[in-house]
Amino acid sequence: MKNKFTVRKIIGYGMGELFGATATKAAALAGASMLLAACGIFGPGEVKVCPRVSLLNDAESMTQYRDGPGRDLTDVLFEAKVVDVNWSCKYLDNRVRVEAAIDIVAQKGPASEGANAKVSFFVGIIDYEQNIIAKKTFASEIEFRDGRRRAGVREEIEQILFLKEGESGDDYEIIVGMQLTEQQLKQNRRRRR
Repeated sequence: MKNKFTVRKIIGYGMGELFGATATKAAALAGASMLLAACGIFGPGEVKVCPRVSLLNDAESMTQYRDGPGRDLTDVLFEAKVVDVNWSCKYLDNRVRVEAAIDIVAQKGPASEGANAKVSFFVGIIDYEQNIIAKKTFASEIEFRDGRRRAGVREEIEQILFLKEGESGDDYEIIVGMQLTEQQLKQNRRRRR
């Protein structure tokens, strides 16, 4: 069977709401779920580890410029960044369901004339040999309400991994990042140097 992705947007929020009590509770719940997963709460005498969920360093942020050759500060439509990824998992027979919350924040640039930013992000699955076995790109729209220059969105992803005989969740890794153009990727790599 093939691995399956689903995504749903749960909330669009301003910066105050992003780092407020809801995010803190969600992070605490996700942390507790991971601890329970690692402690073997899933079955008697059986430790079942969740797949790791990672943010790809070179794809954690993006800068979107207006059309044309200009690439200085005055040409920036918006900048977006994945600021947090939390996850938990549950084993179901020969599969493991991973739920991840991905927080993306955007800031309007000087060239922005719109009330929202359309960003693309991806979720991929790699196996223990670092082979990419699945990847899907998702679109997210971040709305700058009430004239705000910064806003964010939380996307929830549900990923079901079908396990072969003898495999467990820790044989896989789920990778998250912004879907970049080649030019945006090069720019991110230059900034990291």
